[in-house]
Amino acid sequence: MKSFELKYFNTKLYFGLNVIKNLPKHLNGIERVTIVTGKRSARLSGALKDVERILKDLDIEYDVFDKIKPNPTVEIANELSEFLWRSSSDCLIAIGGGSVIDTAKFSSCVALSGGDAKDYLRGKNAKRSLPLFAVNLTHGTGSEIDRFAVLTDGREKIGVSIRYPDVSFDDPRYTLTLPRDQSIYTCVDAFFHAYEAVTAKTTNPFVETLSFECAKIIGENLKEELKLEERSKLLYASVIAGISLDLSPAHIVHAIEHALSGINPKLAHGCGLALIGARSIYWIHKHSMNSSKILSLLTGKDVRSAEDAERSFREFLNSVGFEDRLEDYIGKDDFREVEDIVFGTLSYLLKRVDFEFTREMLYDILEKSL
Repeated sequence: MKSFELKYFNTKLYFGLNVIKNLPKHLNGIERVTIVTGKRSARLSGALKDVERILKDLDIEYDVFDKIKPNPTVEIANELSEFLWRSSSDCLIAIGGGSVIDTAKFSSCVALSGGDAKDYLRGKNAKRSLPLFAVNLTHGTGSEIDRFAVLTDGREKIGVSIRYPDVSFDDPRYTLTLPRDQSIYTCVDAFFHAYEAVTAKTTNPFVETLSFECAKIIGENLKEELKLEERSKLLYASVIAGISLDLSPAHIVHAIEHALSGINPKLAHGCGLALIGARSIYWIHKHSMNSSKILSLLTGKDVRSAEDAERSFREFLNSVGFEDRLEDYIGKDDFREVEDIVFGTLSYLLKRVDFEFTREMLYDILEKSL
């Protein structure tokens, strides 16, 4: 796929092979950098080595903060914020997927605007923030192009609009080391960014164009063997789904998944979406004209009824080798807590559709997803 550059709101995005070579032009006046990563993927992908080489060539001092885990918490965001302040860092370079980039978004704000990360989950706006560069390693997050970020506070996982990265890099080479299960999970995440965007009441023709194209690309390229060409297309699908999500935010499926992985942080976000996705689609399909088209593009099948929609998505998951079960993460004893979170803290997400999502629908989704 041909490389390109994109300016979207506050973010300058570079897409394509070796686009990290553009990083130096954005580092004028920078004396000290904090690189934010998890323990493995930044190193395994080669992205960390590439960034370190550039910083060394420019004689820029840097630290590596590699404590980010999936489903990050307000505590780790606060720890990173204090690290940035104490090290007098001039900017952050987040190398990872959504967990890393989201944490960096919060911490870049807390470090200069003060307070606690949980304040920003509850509505505090950042007056200032450190420059943030994102080197994305997955084809699912969308966080490198959108304004949203998610943290877990106790057992509540909450997403808010907080900031755009200043500069982002999407190089498909860095996704080649993504394990098969994570490749499936992140593609499912990208699909639901597109699906929920196009079935929300805020959808529009531009969102529909991006979302439909995303679904078509994922359906055609999420194969058993993912080479660089397929990875490039899936990464592109993730970018345009991220823009769709930014313009027409997620609703029911993300609300339920956030509740589930807030209760059990071992549940990967994309995996959780896949587990509840089919039955969630059943209910959303009944109230959205766009659901048939986007599912037909994903699955290559003629999807008409709600039953068709649910069945086609389950068959799609089976075809790509998805084998997880919700009962491995959540039991019926957890359903009441899920209900309290979805219809409590996360109830604002349910208002993004033009029909009433009921508690009976929630229990039906959970029970039929076990």
